[in-house]
Amino acid sequence: MSTPGEEPQEQTPPAPSSPPIPGSYGEISPGVPRYGQYAPAGWELPQEVKDAQAGANLPPALAYPGPPVSQSGIASPGGAQLAPPARVRMACRLIVAAGIMQALSVLVLLVVLLVPAAKAPVLDVLQETLAASPELAAVYSDAALLDTILFLGFVLSIVMTASYFLLARAIRKGSNGARITALVLALFSLLLLGQLNPVAIVQIVLGLVAVFLLYRSPAKEFFLAHKARKGL
Repeated sequence: MSTPGEEPQEQTPPAPSSPPIPGSYGEISPGVPRYGQYAPAGWELPQEVKDAQAGANLPPALAYPGPPVSQSGIASPGGAQLAPPARVRMACRLIVAAGIMQALSVLVLLVVLLVPAAKAPVLDVLQETLAASPELAAVYSDAALLDTILFLGFVLSIVMTASYFLLARAIRKGSNGARITALVLALFSLLLLGQLNPVAIVQIVLGLVAVFLLYRSPAKEFFLAHKARKGL
């Protein structure tokens, strides 16, 4: 309303807001630079933006699903025992086969010790074998001494049988010490290769093939992964 003598003043309408530039982005949050703008020196995200980002982060276990993988590429689901590759499993089977053959020798010696009728053929075979060595033939002709030798051979066969199975079990679990032990025993058996019976020769060949498999890829990486996992 205007007083007499005054001309009414026209109100200037507000200037229309400029239309958004195509391709530009609005303000993300108060105090946050727009997309494509450089933040001033010393600028930091507002606290509410930091809180929102922290709440949106996922824990590492959910961000990267899947079983953990060792440096050798062998997965271990849930951090469980590393699965042995096919070469390691085959080597363990060969060692177990040699152990079964040794167990059969234990049964044979047990029968010889307990059944007197079975001892006579063994004594005949020993005397024929040692015919070129009269001193040894005289030793085996003593019944009491022969029983002692057979008993010691029986105990030794039991120990060797247990060693085969324990060695195969430790190798399957990734024990590098068991693998080295198998290598040492295989090399030592080569020294006796020409002085043993055919059954023992087959056992030695099985052990040599098993060691050959254990020192080739991917068996090597399997034992290295276990060694690194134990921090040795």
